[in-house]
Amino acid sequence: MIPNPLLAFDALMQETPYSHFDSGCEGITPECRTCRFHRPHWKYQSCVFQFCPYSPIAVSTRKEKLGR
Repeated sequence: MIPNPLLAFDALMQETPYSHFDSGCEGITPECRTCRFHRPHWKYQSCVFQFCPYSPIAVSTRKEKLGR
């Protein structure tokens, strides 16, 4: 777990306008694709954070289990 919850906003504010990131894979939301914290190939979670730091409501980034 990352100790500073404002780390995502701090990183976003330090980027230049032309440095766009694209992971190439969709995430929990369509905006995940351009997020620098998106990890589409992680097994249990699709983000560095447990909850999306850019969402106004708590959106979990945990991947759902596909049944047993």
